[in-house]
Amino acid sequence: MEFIKIIFHKLIFKVLLFSFIFCQDFIPVTNSTLNYNQIFFKWPQINNTDYYKLFISEVDTSYLSDINSIIVSDLAWDNQYSWEVCGYNNSDYLIDCYDSLNFSINSLPENYPNSVNILNADQSQYFSGINLIDYESLNFSVALDINGIPVWFADKSNFNNSIWATQFLSNGNIIGFGSNSKGYEFDINSMITFETSSNYDLHHQFHKTNNNTYFLIDAEIQFHPCPYECPDELPNIIPWQGDRFIELDSNGNLLWEWNSFDYFSLNEYNPMWVDSYVNQWNFGGAPEFDWTHSNSVFFDENNNIVYISARNLSRITAIDYNTKDIIWNLGDSNFMDSIYFNNDFGFSHQHSAQITNQGNLLFFDNGRDNEPELSRCVEIDFFDNIQGPEIVWEYVLPDSMLTLSRGECDRLSNGNTLITAGRTGNIIELNDDDEIVWHLSVKSNNSPISIFRSDRVPNLYPNIFSFTINNLFGSYHEGYHISHDDDEINFNLYNQGWSDQTFVYQTLDIEGNILNSSQVDISAYNNEIINLSNFNSLIGNYNLKIFPLNNSNNYQIITFDNQFMLGDTNDDEEVNIQDVIVLINLVLNDEHYIDSGDLNSDGGINISDIINLIIIIIGF
Repeated sequence: MEFIKIIFHKLIFKVLLFSFIFCQDFIPVTNSTLNYNQIFFKWPQINNTDYYKLFISEVDTSYLSDINSIIVSDLAWDNQYSWEVCGYNNSDYLIDCYDSLNFSINSLPENYPNSVNILNADQSQYFSGINLIDYESLNFSVALDINGIPVWFADKSNFNNSIWATQFLSNGNIIGFGSNSKGYEFDINSMITFETSSNYDLHHQFHKTNNNTYFLIDAEIQFHPCPYECPDELPNIIPWQGDRFIELDSNGNLLWEWNSFDYFSLNEYNPMWVDSYVNQWNFGGAPEFDWTHSNSVFFDENNNIVYISARNLSRITAIDYNTKDIIWNLGDSNFMDSIYFNNDFGFSHQHSAQITNQGNLLFFDNGRDNEPELSRCVEIDFFDNIQGPEIVWEYVLPDSMLTLSRGECDRLSNGNTLITAGRTGNIIELNDDDEIVWHLSVKSNNSPISIFRSDRVPNLYPNIFSFTINNLFGSYHEGYHISHDDDEINFNLYNQGWSDQTFVYQTLDIEGNILNSSQVDISAYNNEIINLSNFNSLIGNYNLKIFPLNNSNNYQIITFDNQFMLGDTNDDEEVNIQDVIVLINLVLNDEHYIDSGDLNSDGGINISDIINLIIIIIGF
């Protein structure tokens, strides 16, 4: 079998012709309107090009790229642009240009905060990247750079007018949830790719695992006796609000659940929230007793442990994923039937419990009702259960950042810690010496903007790629093909995203049936050279499809067509002396380039092509 079959029949010389049929040939799509100004530009390959220049209207400079794509980060909001790409060789000779295309960038939301200030920014110690932030009190989400400049915002109109983005995925999508009790996965254009069922009363967290599953917290109402602190005028049986912790597969099917009513005793409650229930009842409402008020769920995939944070019990619980048994409860022993540790570490109404890469427990302690009330980040080492847990790091926030709800502590990969101070509108980054190296303050009309969580990522693009075919000639508009003396397709596949990716490349017949499928792992910002050969020569047409394994919607397709005849300059489906005459006239009159006349694949029409064509015809 040969990938390319050279046929000498009636002096016809065939090679494979192929055209790019991308999911999107040019990105950004022409006439599109974007909610971001950090933009990935991509275009089809221009043959014989060594580098490209990207020209953007209203921008004084051009952008250079060695491959057929680039990220541009300095465009303005509320503006319209046109862009054009040209290819050049190493002698700076212009090969070809594509037609100009248009796009526009939206204006920022009308209620965008009027005070976004950077109070401290140490460029040398700031962990490079942008900050994914939910403006909870404004019901939309943004991404800000080190200077507090927005580079993206979510279109909340796609999410029933509220979306709190909390997690940037390696597949290029974003995870968030809204006030309508739904969780979403969506792309940077705010197009929803997954949505939870309305059967769940989702609150506080929606999270995607590396196993392509989703965890959420679902409010659960059951009727149980009113605690003994309840006055006589209250009903004996009242609604208790607990929580179910749910895992869904990629189709929304239930995989796993854990119900607080099944594993926590009804004797374990905080009397303060009984008082709150009584006050709401006396005020004339019909409340639920807010028993657990859980606010985070974290799945440790390495150890199959689920960690939950039950705020109103001031408790963090570790759960065996397989058996669903409680491994331990950590927190206020006044609200526990069984005490697991001698030290409860004094935290109160905590948020965002998670496990670091070192295996330590890291969470935000709000400090509510403590004396004094102080908010802090706490990191606890359990020493593989060889000894009791100990605090190995903590950072107490200043009084100005005390937040009695919300909050998160994230350990960045360089060892810095990103702290979201909840309702104060502050986010700070600490280095190893607990020095503030970056400080963001967000207010609107002098009121702090409440923030659930934040996430630091390098840019908006963890999962972008492009490729260039090394033995290519032809053009985008007239069709591409490879050299007649090659028996394989040789191409460079570039992973331009910040996440390591597994790419799938498949060959399909014209009906879309998969003939062959292979995978290649490419680390972030790297590339691999791939050769395709040994295909069935009896199959006339192929599709080559390339996509990242974690996002099959982000694909590119090339169609291979064997109807191209090298040397058939007059398109009569034969190669003969008449084609030589056409080729001679093209050379003498310096007329336009045609693919079928470039027999030596040098990107031009010249005497060498005439000689090669004559050799083919006479049979040498």
